[in-house]
Amino acid sequence: MAPRLLTPDERPALAAGQPLVWICPTGREPGRAGLRRQVRRLLSELLSCYLKQPAPGLDLVFEVGQQPRLAARWQGLSLSLSLSYCDELALVGLCPGASLGIDLAAVTPLPDWEGVARLYLGPLAWARLAGLETNARARQFARDWAGMEAASKCLGLALEEWSPARQQRLDTCQLSVSHVRWPDAPDGAEFAWALAQSPCADR
Repeated sequence: MAPRLLTPDERPALAAGQPLVWICPTGREPGRAGLRRQVRRLLSELLSCYLKQPAPGLDLVFEVGQQPRLAARWQGLSLSLSLSYCDELALVGLCPGASLGIDLAAVTPLPDWEGVARLYLGPLAWARLAGLETNARARQFARDWAGMEAASKCLGLALEEWSPARQQRLDTCQLSVSHVRWPDAPDGAEFAWALAQSPCADR
């Protein structure tokens, strides 16, 4: 069961192994660059609140293609951080003492779904998608894609072509996938969002 998506002003208590995920819509800074600034600002505010440290001293590390990293620990536990962007929305996730990956995918029909599914999701997912009508396929594709991306982030894997060995690794994650509609998105667009968790961040 996926946790409830939190609004940016919510600050529930942290607990070891329990992920928290915030939804961050475009606000006063439109566009992807503006959303990225908002997300990083929200992440800094969250960490400052939970770690009781000024945001400038947190030493957050952002590198292209990798999840944010933080050296500071919460009650002796490392904090796993994960971000995901899609259209005008973003997700911000954190979890103490466990590896976390989150992903957000828009529900929209893709004309080239067959090739993408074969390449990245594998034969079982492709066969499942092939048996669905267009709208149901769009919803399932978004679920499958978000789940694959979330598990990849959780394990620190880059996006690669599907293989049995890769799938075996992805399957080690505990995965939950849900749908969300955001009223401020165009036409109340629907998104699939996934959360993957692995218990081996701290040893």
